[in-house]
Amino acid sequence: MINTDRSTLYRLDILNQQQLRVNYQQSTKKKIDDGSDDSVVYSQQLFLEDKLNVYGGLKTQINNTTAQNDVSDSTLASIKDLLDTIKQEIIKGRNDTNDDISRKSIATQIEGAKENLYTMVNERVQDEYIFSGSETNKQAFTQDANGKVSYNGNTTLRKSAVEVDSYRDRGVTGLDIMSYTTTAGVSGQPLSFEEGERIIDENGREWKLNAAQTVLVEYDEDGKSTKNFIEVTTTGESPDKVHEIAELPKNEDGSEKTFTAKHNTFDAIDDAIAALKSNDGDAMSKALDDINKAWNAANTAHGELGARNATFEAAEERISTKVTHFDVLAIQNNDADLTKVAIESQQLQLIYTSLYSSISKASKLSLVNYLS
Repeated sequence: MINTDRSTLYRLDILNQQQLRVNYQQSTKKKIDDGSDDSVVYSQQLFLEDKLNVYGGLKTQINNTTAQNDVSDSTLASIKDLLDTIKQEIIKGRNDTNDDISRKSIATQIEGAKENLYTMVNERVQDEYIFSGSETNKQAFTQDANGKVSYNGNTTLRKSAVEVDSYRDRGVTGLDIMSYTTTAGVSGQPLSFEEGERIIDENGREWKLNAAQTVLVEYDEDGKSTKNFIEVTTTGESPDKVHEIAELPKNEDGSEKTFTAKHNTFDAIDDAIAALKSNDGDAMSKALDDINKAWNAANTAHGELGARNATFEAAEERISTKVTHFDVLAIQNNDADLTKVAIESQQLQLIYTSLYSSISKASKLSLVNYLS
């Protein structure tokens, strides 16, 4: 009798566990509650959920990058419009029908455009300066007490993920959008550049004058000086100094180097303002030529930005597809077959009924009944 009771309780415990599982599947429409229910389904679910976490996080990163890219694109378009407006104002200023008062008024308008440009190039998205290169926590441009605007970021673009362990350059630097090439040279050639112009090599590294202005020193991507330098001779007095390199060097492996001198667009705007105020026709013509170069440089940067943005847009679409794919697989993997669950529930009810009937009959047995 004891063995019968134990067997019955054991069978009842198994039925209760099966009923709990069926109840869970009916209420949640999920196949398993924990790994002990089905180790294969559980392992597949862990794999799929890991993929969803990875690609879901990646999608969020790309969405944030896309938001910054969109602001960069619209801001750069506005910068080009302002530069075009400045060009038109200079053209009006060169017109002989304008007097000194009119030209000074035009200069004042350009000063206002310059301030608007200064605001635009310091645009921030998600607490990051979008035009300061990889140093996104640093204000891209600053302005001193005399109104001179300088670029404070670096020449290195920040990289963002487009796939697991795969990264691409994003955005453009302030140097790309607000400076233009005045001169360039390759190894073995001389190179001269004006005071305030910045020297960039073919690797995007900047070469800066030392305090004595006797050598150009190479700086790495982290903004640290390297052992490499080039001797420089300087003639003239500030602000009209000219720096000259007698012969540009080669790379350590003997390959050719390229050096480019970049002129600050804000300096060109200041020159245009000064030319209008002083009524200097030749200076106005030069300023117009310089602003044309500045617009072309901004337009080139805008094209490069568009190409980079397209890479992230394609990545966003691809990652979204993967997230949807893994989400569907995860649902299918742990999706309970409700028809099967309903049949199993009915079978359990029949088994419960049969078991309880057996228990009831067993409980009515007695020695008297048995002997009789």
